[in-house]
Amino acid sequence: MRSIKTSTIGAVLSLGLAATMPIELGKPGVVIAETQPWSASVSAFASDQDGCPIIFPDGQVTVAPNQPAVPNQSTVGIINALCDVTLDFIGCGFMPTAIALGCDTNGDGVSDISIPLKNIKSINGLLLQATIPALATTPGSAFPLVCCGGLTTITLTRTVTSGDDNAFGPFTQTITCPIDLGIRAPVVISATPSDGECSNGQNLLIPGACFLLPGGKPNVTSVFAVEVGNPNNVIHASTIEILSANLVDAFFQFGPASAGKTFLIYASGPNGTSRNLTALPASAPAGCPLGNEQGVKVTFTCRSSGGAVPVDTPISQSPDVVSCAIERSDTGAFSLALTGRFHDGGSITINGVRPKKLKLKEFSAAANSFSRIILKGRLCENLPGGIVYTRPDGTAGQTFQCSAQCTN
Repeated sequence: MRSIKTSTIGAVLSLGLAATMPIELGKPGVVIAETQPWSASVSAFASDQDGCPIIFPDGQVTVAPNQPAVPNQSTVGIINALCDVTLDFIGCGFMPTAIALGCDTNGDGVSDISIPLKNIKSINGLLLQATIPALATTPGSAFPLVCCGGLTTITLTRTVTSGDDNAFGPFTQTITCPIDLGIRAPVVISATPSDGECSNGQNLLIPGACFLLPGGKPNVTSVFAVEVGNPNNVIHASTIEILSANLVDAFFQFGPASAGKTFLIYASGPNGTSRNLTALPASAPAGCPLGNEQGVKVTFTCRSSGGAVPVDTPISQSPDVVSCAIERSDTGAFSLALTGRFHDGGSITINGVRPKKLKLKEFSAAANSFSRIILKGRLCENLPGGIVYTRPDGTAGQTFQCSAQCTN
């Protein structure tokens, strides 16, 4: 039988034959069995294929100030990239029709969400490119906020349909390869309250993401405020408490001299400082939004000094609900995740309507409360809308205006 060179694998694939081929991932001991409709006679040269391609960003990757720089020709740190990320794939062995990046959201070592790449194109016989696109919910980032990075996988798939040049029917070729995204810096969504009387200490609830790493290791070690227009005026929170991976409690002493000033709020830790851009770095992609990953500047304003507060002016309480986000399961079902401070026995309405199901999550012994609630049922028809949490003692908290909505 005439020998077949590795360079002709693509041509052989189009014949629709059958074989099982081991693919080495470029790391010792890592092997994935890839089943293809090849002839057994083809298996003799299957081991000649390199397997996983070399993967690295196409050019410089820009991150926010005080976040770790992405090394040249490395994917470590792209989790913090501003907006889209285009990847180069060298030596794939076939032209994929789909590429999907996995992410482990709960730290168990298994990827549980999939991020599809777009604009897959062949540059030449060895190089192809694809882009991880910025998301509608986080236009400043290509990665969902639940994705805190680390080791994961990227899957390249080639689907060949039946046709005149493929008499043996459709088949799919897949390679799954390891990829290291790096660890994400803390993400700050907002600060509540957003203003206050700074002659007194201010307790801020700060929702976000990636405040804790797998194993409970803190990813936030300090919270601080920087005066807008005066970066030399930095005020650190005197105490912080990480209530959950999505919520931090920080106590500030701004002082009466801060009256009338506005501060940008940041959280910082071993993997960098949260994003809160007031200007784009020189190498940032055009059109990338300012502020955080959602395109929002996170600030706190000290009220101007106006004399004594009238005795009949009520003192505002810390709100119960500080953020909301729509989530969707693999089956397509919608749920609403609320971040804040909640207790067993409380209830919630959205535009006056109670959801069908309510589940408390992420209990903090330090705060003696839960930091998340997952709601299901009667959601989409009432969003966007006002959310009211009623405490177990029957008192209703402040109305939180949730702008989230269900989208297909």
